[in-house]
Formats: sequence, C-alpha cells, structure tokens
Amino acid sequence: MRAFTLKGVIPALLTPFDAAGAVDLDLLREDAQRLAAAGVSGLCVGAFPSEMAGMAPSELLAVCRTVRLSATLPLLVNIYPDSTTEAMDLARAAVDGGAAALLIAQPHYLFQPYPTGLVELFAELRSRVTVPILLSNTLPAALVRFSAIKQLIDASVVDGVLQGGGDAHLLADLLAYKSPAPVLNGVEGLLYTGLLIGAETAVSILAAVFPQACCRLQAAFADGDYQEALRLHGALLRSWRMLDHPAELAWRLKAACRLMGRELGVPRSPYNLSSEHGAGLAQTAVEAIQAL
Repeated sequence: MRAFTLKGVIPALLTPFDAAGAVDLDLLREDAQRLAAAGVSGLCVGAFPSEMAGMAPSELLAVCRTVRLSATLPLLVNIYPDSTTEAMDLARAAVDGGAAALLIAQPHYLFQPYPTGLVELFAELRSRVTVPILLSNTLPAALVRFSAIKQLIDASVVDGVLQGGGDAHLLADLLAYKSPAPVLNGVEGLLYTGLLIGAETAVSILAAVFPQACCRLQAAFADGDYQEALRLHGALLRSWRMLDHPAELAWRLKAACRLMGRELGVPRSPYNLSSEHGAGLAQTAVEAIQAL
C-alpha cells in the first residue's frame, strides 16, 4: 500500500458559484486561505456537499489548482465517477491539479457494481496514478458493504477508506477490523466518537463551516481534555442537525458561512432556493457555535 499518513481535521470545501453557475475562483481562493489559517491539516475538494459531481475534468483541474496554490496544505480530491473511463479522466485532472491523494467513490448512477468490478476499477486507477487512492464510501444511497471493502483492502488496491454516508456501524466495523489501510471519519455526527474508537483523521463538512470549533475539538481530545471535547462535539452535533437536509444542505451551509462573514456565492440551480425555515435554522446553527 502507498502510505497515507495525514491526520487531523480536513475540511470538505464548499464550492463557490456565481449566479450563472460558474465556479467563482476568487471566492474559492479566499476561502481556502481562511480555512488554512484556521489550523486544519489539509483541504478536500469535490466532497459530498461540494456540488462538483459531474464536473468536467477541465473544471476540476481549475478548482484543484486554485486551492493548491492558495495554501501549502495537502490536497485531497474526492471523485464521484459513473464509469472507469470517467474515473481515469477525473483522476488525471486531480493529480495534474496538485492532489496528494484521491478519494474515489463507487459508481452509483442507476446501478452499483459487483465487488469484483470495484476491485478492477481501483486496480486500473492504481496502474495509472502514483498518489494514494482511498475508497470514498460517502454516498448514503450507495454505500459499499463491509465485505466488499475488505476485498478492496485485501487485494491492496486501496490505500485507505473514507467512511461517511451517515453509517456509524460501518465506521465502527472498519476500525474494529484493524485494517492495514487507515480509516478516515466522514460521519458528521461522530466527530468525537470517531476519535474515541480510533479514527485519527476526519474529512468534515462541518469543518468547512466551523473550522476553529472542529480543530479545538481535535486538540482537546489530543490533550486528554475529554470533557471539553465532548462539549464542543455537542454543539457541533446540534448545529449539524439544523444544517443537514436532503434538498437544502448546500444552501444552508453557505448561508451559515455568509452569516459569519464568509461569502461563498450561491448553490447551483436547482438547489439555489431555500425555505424560510431553513434560513432560521442556519442562523440558529451559527449562534450555537458562536456561543462556545
């Protein structure tokens, strides 16, 4: 396996778009710099709430280069391909853009492949790129099961697993398995619990909105101040419950950032509208963290 040793808090960046749906690279650059200054360990583009699924390789390349040149932190790139060919094209663009590691989700459009197909996909990727490749198991409706993840690890075609998708059981099972491949926590409601059961790295949507609070939680845990870590976890969990929504997630996350003085544009249509209730919840979520 290729070594993946990055530990700590890695924000899953929100992609700024203008009213026409084009990436606003200036806002992206500013946000990457702000997040780096907050003390995070790395930056991740293309994750679940980034609205980058379906991006052309050229667009992904521009985003990666902008983030990589904005901060001297390791860059992780999350890719949601629908085929091996698309995975290859996007992987090349990400590596050319400065990716230190790739997080690759299983193809999910219409159907999910058999485990043998996944092994073939990741083996093909490993033959074409030299950076570490991790399984991004983060799509709630298309999670890879533990038995298939074990096949990928045993075949040495992945160098780690980002386990998200809201599945606490899979995260616990993978950590209990004592895999030779590192397991990253992508379950937003388990930032503290993930540390307790052995996940030393979190790729977090919440960290893209509240980076200081997430870094404080990680530092408190490392210092053995579990009461403070649990207090921070409680506030972050309550905020996540208010921000998480199947249709309004990107809108609420960007609204929360805007309330704290960080402009990230608007979500791409048709996700650029929100209910009045959602706006109120974003406000309450921010207030919960600002009160810490």
